Amino acid sequence: IVKYFLGQSVLRSSWGQVFTAFCQRYPNPYSKSLTHDQKLLSQRLLTKTKRMPCWAERLFPANVAHSLHILEDSIVDPQNQTMTTFTWNINHSRLMWLDRNPP
Repeated sequence: IVKYFLGQSVLRSSWGQVFTAFCQRYPNPYSKSLTHDQKLLSQRLLTKTKRMPCWAERLFPANVAHSLHILEDSIVDPQNQTMTTFTWNINHSRLMWLDRNPP
């Protein structure tokens, strides 16, 4: 089991395409989550319901729910054209921990 994992990608698309895709992923034109320096902050609660890998199913007892609730914080900075997301699971943390935060 991996305790920490950092994955980084460079998307070969324009900033406008990346930002538009991100906004279409979670449309909310009424959000008031702008900081004083014009960064957009958001927090999402996601539920992963797809089947777990076989190795992970062996770790979970049969009576434990197999859906995983994940909290995602994101910071979008259009001025510097960056987007940072932090994700971690909020249930099953004794059995498995998902923490995707940069060091």
